[in-house]
Amino acid sequence: MMMKNVLGRGAAALVWVVVAVWSKAAVGVLVLSLATAGSATVYYVDATGGNDTNSGTSQAAAWQTVAKVNTVSFAAGDQILFRRGGVWRESLVVPSSGAAGNPIQFDAYGVGAAPVLTGYLDLAAASWTVDSGNVWKASVTASGMNFVLLGSIWGKKQSAKANVLNDRDWYFASNVLYVYATANPATYYGGVAAMLGAGGQAIYINGKSYVNVQHFQITYFDTYGVRVGGASDHINVANVWAESGIPNGVLPHGFYVNSTTAAAAINFYNDDAHRNYNGFTVSGTSGVVVENCRAYANRMYGLSDNTSNTSFSHSHFYGNGIGVLPATDVSGGADGGNNLAAYTAPSVVGFGKYVARVTFTVDDVGLTPGTDTYINTLTPEFEKRGLRMAMAIQTGYAASYVPAIQGWAAAGHDPNSHSWSHQYYTYPNAFSIQYTGTGSAATMTITGNRLTTSVTGGLGGENLNIDLTDPAYDTIQELWAYIVGHGGYAATKDANVQGAAHSYTLGDVSGQDVKTAAYIVSFLKSRLMADELGASRAWITANVGAAWAKVYVYPDGIEDVETQGYAVAAGYEGSRGGLSMGLGSSDVYGAGVNIQDVTSLGVDVLHGLTAQQIQDRMAALVFKAEAWGVPYGLFGHKDTVTPAEIDAMLDGLTQHGASVMTNTQLFDFLAGTSTVAGTTYRVNWAEGREANLRAVGGSVTAGVGANLGVGYQVDLDGRDRSVVGWDVGAETGSAVTRVSGGGSASGAGVVR
Repeated sequence: MMMKNVLGRGAAALVWVVVAVWSKAAVGVLVLSLATAGSATVYYVDATGGNDTNSGTSQAAAWQTVAKVNTVSFAAGDQILFRRGGVWRESLVVPSSGAAGNPIQFDAYGVGAAPVLTGYLDLAAASWTVDSGNVWKASVTASGMNFVLLGSIWGKKQSAKANVLNDRDWYFASNVLYVYATANPATYYGGVAAMLGAGGQAIYINGKSYVNVQHFQITYFDTYGVRVGGASDHINVANVWAESGIPNGVLPHGFYVNSTTAAAAINFYNDDAHRNYNGFTVSGTSGVVVENCRAYANRMYGLSDNTSNTSFSHSHFYGNGIGVLPATDVSGGADGGNNLAAYTAPSVVGFGKYVARVTFTVDDVGLTPGTDTYINTLTPEFEKRGLRMAMAIQTGYAASYVPAIQGWAAAGHDPNSHSWSHQYYTYPNAFSIQYTGTGSAATMTITGNRLTTSVTGGLGGENLNIDLTDPAYDTIQELWAYIVGHGGYAATKDANVQGAAHSYTLGDVSGQDVKTAAYIVSFLKSRLMADELGASRAWITANVGAAWAKVYVYPDGIEDVETQGYAVAAGYEGSRGGLSMGLGSSDVYGAGVNIQDVTSLGVDVLHGLTAQQIQDRMAALVFKAEAWGVPYGLFGHKDTVTPAEIDAMLDGLTQHGASVMTNTQLFDFLAGTSTVAGTTYRVNWAEGREANLRAVGGSVTAGVGANLGVGYQVDLDGRDRSVVGWDVGAETGSAVTRVSGGGSASGAGVVR
């Protein structure tokens, strides 16, 4: 027999787990309370064999529900043990505090997989009946619901049952879930799962002290996995796995701390936080330790600490920040040392739920002289791999580049529209104008594509009467030059104005005094942006061909919902959009990719790095894309990266499994996926199995963790991690003795 201390690191009380081992196979766990725990009680919770009317004080008389646990006032030193293999679709709200040296413990007993707290409720075919027409209903007991997974695609929540009119529409009220489907939803979509616990947390420790939580797997929560708030202190959360997988804006957080206690002594040991918004979030709290933890593929940060006091050590953060190219693995915090180096790729069972689709574009052909020559140094790197690249054409300046652009298209490359002039409404001012003649008054009117002035007195011929669509005046440069040269007027262009912007996109003004003071003439957004997109697409169609007029590449990545509408109206199949997840915060295939806002990532940050460093960054990008299904549009500018750096970038992408495409190829693919009614979103079924971020043998996290003592050496699956050296994370990837049951390292990474 082996005896293991299961209290906190350095705890004074003696509580022992006695483990019987026979032929290296676990046969049971007996929990004994000794020393200062004389009055402590061990309680048991069994999801299938328990009953809340039982005493809970023996395995044979176990409770059944988390709700029961939440109502009990526990004493210091009490242990509340959840049976392995059990699944609870409830939230654990810790009801009591322990005492110094005698904490209350929430842990596991028995053999099998770790206890699971999940929001995932699978609704089989038998759950569904027809409500009316193509609306089906199923009874679901829940306080609310924000997400429903239909097959591998997230549904579209409606505000009323009457709005459930299209594929993936759903509505929830009075414990009834309504879903649109032309046949039984479970078969029509290949499965339906309701996400319970809307807006809550799987484990909530609020205003409690001296609490230990170990050996839970937490999945499909839409707000918090483990939340520690209020005046909480002396909390240990160890060997816990928190993985949501729900794309929910700036939520969910795997582990979230916002205690009001100074120096709260809150410790996270051997924990995993994957596919959340943030893995670990610390807000306004000091005294937090993150040690021996892993955080992969979180949509923003692996660890986010706004205090810069959280100590993190012996941990591994990778592939976080799906809306940016440089990984955002850690923000804030205090590096306690011995963390795995940034961009150290993990060894996991698998993460390829989606294909990583990535494009590369060089911007500003026409606007920036020499860009054509620069592009010609890069295309060989693509062609030798059988790939093609994209070129973003500033069409208002590109007349002299037509032969080069046509040559790229003929070679299979992808010239795309990049606006007419590179003018954007962020800078609405075009020029100032003031009448400087001898007349006593002067006004200006712009209406119906015509600019006129009316001068009282003065010299003859001073009045302006300009058709803004006339080729002689239809750009801001031409119009400004004409006004300056006309005599009787002073005019100054705004420093941010692009000369090729069309003058007929100026805003209307009626009888504006231009004698007393200079007047700033501004663009009208609806005219400017519609023209920038429309004129550019017309130029591409006329000079290259309609096949290359499908894609719009936003200048400077500046866009908004209005301009997305202009892109649709102009006839673009899709657009490469903002420079972060920004407008498309849900731009993952399962939630819906906004086809008018595919995320753009600048590769300028790769310049000056070694080939290996570039390849490592591309590997992380592929990891993120395959875990979440994010399509990326990489881009650069003249001389910002070298051909050798592009070579390394392409090696990093292709060698790690990315599908390198042109923009047109990407949008042709997206256009072939299912549309979300009434939106510019497209959704795609997953092409691989669910991401499984469990470590495998030989993992980079094997044997590099700190030895935290006997209280934490039993991993999530019930194996003794101390046998071969401490692995980082909740579970060990090594083949070691199982001391209290659990699943294997190759088992499902997400338990539903």
